[in-house]
Amino acid sequence: MTDERTHDARTDGRLPCGRDTDALVAQVADGVAEPRDAHQRECPYCQAALAEFDRLWAPVRAVADHRPRAPEGLLDEALRRIRGVAADPEFGTISDVRGRTRISAHAVESLARHLASRVPGVRVALSRLVAAGGGPETSLIGDPEVTAGVAGSSTVVSITLAADLGEDLIALGDRIRATVADGIRASTGLEPVAVLVHVDDVLL
Repeated sequence: MTDERTHDARTDGRLPCGRDTDALVAQVADGVAEPRDAHQRECPYCQAALAEFDRLWAPVRAVADHRPRAPEGLLDEALRRIRGVAADPEFGTISDVRGRTRISAHAVESLARHLASRVPGVRVALSRLVAAGGGPETSLIGDPEVTAGVAGSSTVVSITLAADLGEDLIALGDRIRATVADGIRASTGLEPVAVLVHVDDVLL
């Protein structure tokens, strides 16, 4: 799947949010992927990267739990795979014996927006635009606002929306998470490790 937007290749080792991927790798290698700092708890880019790095580091951790020294090459292979993911921070990747498919964060966002908008009880997001000259914000009705972080085969999606007045918001959040996660998994092969739902308003 190809992103319709133009993305600059990131070669500085940073996620779209600005966080250094080497620091996230060190966090996983040190065994402290949890707890996350305040930024990481809200950032789908960091959450996707931490989930994928943690998955790729798991073989090293499993061996370290049983042996004082990892087998030859295991650590290098884990780091090689993590660096490959970190070098392409705006695309998820699904690989098999026949080749590789790169899926952009934009594609995941579009899919998640469509899926969320079809859940009964979801109305719209309130997209806020700053008026020319830095005046007060104006609320416009639009589609659910979606941000997706992708890393390797992992993705985290953050959805901001408005709900119908009278909806059970906890149950609505559960329905959105299930619908979006199942749809992304079925359509892309990526694993939605988290779907974050933010109810911004309720509408008549």
